[in-house]
Amino acid sequence: MTISKQNVSPIQRQPVAEQVAQQLLGLIQSGNLKPGQQLPPERELATILDVSRPSLREALRALSLLGVVKIRQGGGVYVSALDPESLLGPIHFFISLDDHNIEDLFEARIVVESAIAKLAAKKISGEQIKHLKDLVSDEDSLLDDPQKFIDADVQFHRTIFDAAENSFLIRVATSLHVLGRASREITGYIPGVLKKSIKDHQKILEALEERDAEKAGTAMERHLRNVRAAYLKHQQA
Repeated sequence: MTISKQNVSPIQRQPVAEQVAQQLLGLIQSGNLKPGQQLPPERELATILDVSRPSLREALRALSLLGVVKIRQGGGVYVSALDPESLLGPIHFFISLDDHNIEDLFEARIVVESAIAKLAAKKISGEQIKHLKDLVSDEDSLLDDPQKFIDADVQFHRTIFDAAENSFLIRVATSLHVLGRASREITGYIPGVLKKSIKDHQKILEALEERDAEKAGTAMERHLRNVRAAYLKHQQA
């Protein structure tokens, strides 16, 4: 096959605003721009980046929509906190559009958190085991307070994330957890779900304490499938 103008598409130049956004993201990722830091004034920043002010404004608007920066009317532009809660606004909107997305979210949690549980079983510390035991004990006394139970549940899962000692997986799992908050607000009030979750947590904890990776992964998968089944059954009722 030969290459000619007839069978290739014209090379498109990357929009300046997109390049600016990527530059700023790179500065944030490298630590040159830190959470909460104010960006230079518009005129100065445009000069530094060697771009027009309209292109800069377009880039900042895009980053603002993604939650990466916050634009304060008359008060400048600031790098956001960069935590999952503040960066997932657009994804929350996407998820809210279609219940099928919630099913996909559960499936993603099952895959990611099962893998994390396996890793955690090999690396978890005695102090983290003790913290998990305390949380399960707390959950037992919070059956009549779903909101506080949910908070303890979040701590339980995030302690396991930390035990895996994999920064990338921790970020992915934490982001999925943030997105799943709305579904937990529903399942927390379904009769029997909290008691079942305590039993599931006890099995996960047992596997972690035994340092049994396969058992821990299976226990986590079973737990999340139980929660998903309860949620879907409730939605279909």
